[in-house]
Amino acid sequence: MASSGSALVATAKNDSNGLLTWAVSLFASAYLAWLGISLYYSTPIFLKMYASIGAELPLATRLLYSFRWFYPLLFLGAIAVVIAKQFNVREKWRNLAITFGVFAVMEALSNAMVHALYAPLLDLMEKLAK
Repeated sequence: MASSGSALVATAKNDSNGLLTWAVSLFASAYLAWLGISLYYSTPIFLKMYASIGAELPLATRLLYSFRWFYPLLFLGAIAVVIAKQFNVREKWRNLAITFGVFAVMEALSNAMVHALYAPLLDLMEKLAK
């Protein structure tokens, strides 16, 4: 009887850990989905704005626009990793570390994308300030 009681306590602890990792994974997935969608739809807006003012686009911005079709694959791939590891990684801290690692890499990558989108505008502002 005592062993079954301790097994129930251990199961309850594992369920609460699973709940935490699922909550963090779902939050990270929702944020990554929002980030990918907003970048996907804002990229053409930037290009139209630059075309209307006649700004020359740097290589990074042109590449970003040329490979815009890759955004959904990139962000859905990151979401798939975050969700798939829920079924394969049982240790709570390793599970959370993978989630935060994917989150940090995608956040840094999206910040680089945003910087590439704003680069022509910043260059234009610098030229106008001279």
